[in-house]
Amino acid sequence: MQSVFAADCGDIMTNLLELVKRLHEISPKEYTLWGQESRVEIGPQTETEQTNTTINRVLIATYPSARVVTKATQDKANLLITYRPLFPFAVDRISGLDLVRVRLLTKNYISSYVIGSGWLCKRDGLNDALVESLGIKRTSEFMAESDYGELVAIGRVCKPPGVKNQSGFVNYIAGKMGLDTVLFSGDLDDEVKDVLVIAGSNVDMPELVNAKNQDLETLVTGELSPEIRLLANEEGINTLELGTFATEEPGMKRLRDVISLDFPEMKVEFTESGDLARALRPYKDDMA
Repeated sequence: MQSVFAADCGDIMTNLLELVKRLHEISPKEYTLWGQESRVEIGPQTETEQTNTTINRVLIATYPSARVVTKATQDKANLLITYRPLFPFAVDRISGLDLVRVRLLTKNYISSYVIGSGWLCKRDGLNDALVESLGIKRTSEFMAESDYGELVAIGRVCKPPGVKNQSGFVNYIAGKMGLDTVLFSGDLDDEVKDVLVIAGSNVDMPELVNAKNQDLETLVTGELSPEIRLLANEEGINTLELGTFATEEPGMKRLRDVISLDFPEMKVEFTESGDLARALRPYKDDMA
């Protein structure tokens, strides 16, 4: 697929290959975890094709939902960059909503790029943007082994904002992030010591075991599976789940800023994905 558009800023034009090379620097291949590598998902795959594909408008989002893809077409974007892919696993056929999204992208000559897990681990990426949004101070990095055998910083170890118990910390976090609810598991009276921050839904058993070995008893993340939440509770680790997209979007906004600075001739915008689920209280509680 090729697309050629006149740039918005004078005669300066940026091709897809230039962007791909920069995005590989931002999210290095050796930082890949769980197979979530940085790549062009929809669009030109060879360097020749990418060189011949001009990009002048970029839309950035956490997830390529139907709403996000529709906005990309309405905005006449040439490139959609997301953290999460259209297809997390290899598929042999496309149908339903997936087919609709792919058709919208290809029909409108929009390439899609997945920034991948490298942006989670990279300094000033997803995790550091979340830490900054939380208003807490990073003290060290929480390491894991990448798919390429490299030690990468999957999380950040941080100091809490003053002496608080878990209840006060939950209220503080909700206020900083503008959240109505925080899913908490643990003991609300426990003192908050060092805090492990991992954006998204990337915590599995090895991370919990490693956290326990480092005496980290407070975890702030996006979302946990029921099994991992139960294991954390049994290991005495207090968990605060803020919502997957809520923890990823500060980093994707930062990516918007990085790309805008690197390629000032392009128009780069961010659009929120937004968590769809909300915690509701039954009406009967209000009428009691």
